[in-house]
Amino acid sequence: MLSVNTPNELFSTAKGYSLQCDVTSKVILHFGDLTASFKIRDFLNFRRAVNQIDIQSKLFDLSDESDYEFVEAPQLNLSHKLTLCETIQFRELVNGTFFAIELNSLLHELLYTEQELV
Repeated sequence: MLSVNTPNELFSTAKGYSLQCDVTSKVILHFGDLTASFKIRDFLNFRRAVNQIDIQSKLFDLSDESDYEFVEAPQLNLSHKLTLCETIQFRELVNGTFFAIELNSLLHELLYTEQELV
């Protein structure tokens, strides 16, 4: 049985995982040595920023600057340098976490609607 007072895993990959803390109402991302805790609105803004990274153009750009990407969340004072490969893996973690949140939200909504009808 899951306790309401402990963080629940939302999504995981080989390189990281994400948790949802019911006590603080935050999403916590763990990726390598990066750990970040977001309020849901901040997480959604951060996801948007991560998805705006143009990975395809970086793949075809031969300059050294394209080998790395800085992932930033100013509201958390977070700035982390990721390789292009890590950026792709991090994006997978962020989008998988978003999917899990959306799925949980949908299931919660359906269950409450179902209970009200009974």
